Amino acid sequence: MAEGEEVPDFRRAWAVIALSGSLDDATVDQVEQEILHLGDPGARLIVDVSELNVLDDFGVDMLVLLAHHMRRRGGLMALADRRGHVRRMLEDSGLEALLPLFGTVTEAMHGLEDEPPI
Repeated sequence: MAEGEEVPDFRRAWAVIALSGSLDDATVDQVEQEILHLGDPGARLIVDVSELNVLDDFGVDMLVLLAHHMRRRGGLMALADRRGHVRRMLEDSGLEALLPLFGTVTEAMHGLEDEPPI
């Protein structure tokens, strides 16, 4: 860490999920059920999508709904995408405002730390 760099308070409830392979109509229901079991009320969830090879409209819809679910429970959700392919997809669809997106999990943790709980 650089001198004077503020260290986030990582003692809050965090969940980090790394997805790989496909998040599409064939997998979205199973992934959604697994993720919904994580994250206590007020939790901060980071979904690392860097290793996704396939992300279709069903997958994007699930991520948006999951972000809404987290906010309703007083939590926050962000995506981490070090390859940038999901960022391009979200920008093209106009959804980047609904899903905070960072380059790495660490950047997402720092970014969510700056957000007040809802």
